[in-house]
Amino acid sequence: MAVSAVTVFLLAWGALIVGHWSHSEPTVSVKQIIEMAFALIVIALLEGSAQSEPIAKGFAWLFLAAVLLRSDSVLTGLAKATGTGTKPAPATAK
Repeated sequence: MAVSAVTVFLLAWGALIVGHWSHSEPTVSVKQIIEMAFALIVIALLEGSAQSEPIAKGFAWLFLAAVLLRSDSVLTGLAKATGTGTKPAPATAK
């Protein structure tokens, strides 16, 4: 069973909101809601056609990857909260 492009996009949007929250940034703004609603409509329209469905899925997966690989993503927020991966590497002796 394949995951729809709209579902992947909504997961990415949720990850973006949680990422902002985990870094103590404003989670949702009017600008973000307008941008995401427009992108969601475009992806839903692309997904509605059999010919453009792979394009919609590609855009949704790319958006999810971009959100998760940002410097202020939920993944880096979790690492910061648990204390893993935030310590500088030890200096090597010469």
